[in-house]
Amino acid sequence: MSLKNSDETLQIREIAKKSIKRKRDAWQFLIVYVLVNTGLVILWSISGGGYFWPGWVLFGMGIGLVLTFIDAYAKSFRSKISESEIDAEIEKLKKAKRI
Repeated sequence: MSLKNSDETLQIREIAKKSIKRKRDAWQFLIVYVLVNTGLVILWSISGGGYFWPGWVLFGMGIGLVLTFIDAYAKSFRSKISESEIDAEIEKLKKAKRI
């Protein structure tokens, strides 16, 4: 194996590790979101209801939750375009007879 392939393989593995971590973090945040907000809704209902103040926390944490899942699962706009992505796109365009 050449030095270039070894470095490339290490880079690919690091990218994969970061992707897995982002996905795990997103699911952990979802669990925290559900537990915290369930607790707040229970607290609200025990205290007599009235104005639904837990909605503010649901909304605020919900924004963070959505952004976390977008970061974990949406294609990143920050990453560089790789040669393999270019090759894959060329193949898709050829199959669709667009080039």
